[in-house]
Amino acid sequence: MLDPDLLTKKEKEVAILVAEGLKNREIAINLVISTRRVAEIIASIKNKWRVKSRVEIGVVAYVTNLYNL
Repeated sequence: MLDPDLLTKKEKEVAILVAEGLKNREIAINLVISTRRVAEIIASIKNKWRVKSRVEIGVVAYVTNLYNL
């Protein structure tokens, strides 16, 4: 299900940064968390949204108005 409300606040923040094209290290620096935690959050987003890639996370973030270009 492609519902942004399924995500926690931190997952939404990460999804937006993924949609902006940031790499895990850049996201970690931006949010002051470890790169390992970023990877865990991305895996959780993929699971909740049932997507397989970062590109799909970006598309869903855009389509659901979580991220507006």
